[in-house]
Amino acid sequence: MMEKVYQIIDEIDNDNIRKRLDKVKLKIKNSNEAKKLIKKFEEAKELYEKYNYKDDFVKAKSNLIKNELIKEYLDLQNKINLFSVQINSRINKITKGITDKK
Repeated sequence: MMEKVYQIIDEIDNDNIRKRLDKVKLKIKNSNEAKKLIKKFEEAKELYEKYNYKDDFVKAKSNLIKNELIKEYLDLQNKINLFSVQINSRINKITKGITDKK
């Protein structure tokens, strides 16, 4: 079982999605525009959570996800999350089969 876990971890590490995600994260880190949008979003989110300033939050979020780097990053994150759900589902099926045999 542990061998399979390490095999999955290796597959994730070698996966193109993971490599692309790392590249996009670096591009975001080096992009002044993306960093400004993230900062504005975080500030608007804080005001929304504290004082319910919804309009500024919605506008900042909309501007953030219009950025191509951020959009690609979120898309890659969603793919990784879906992959994670699929892995968990398979693990649950495997472990259910093992526990049902006892």
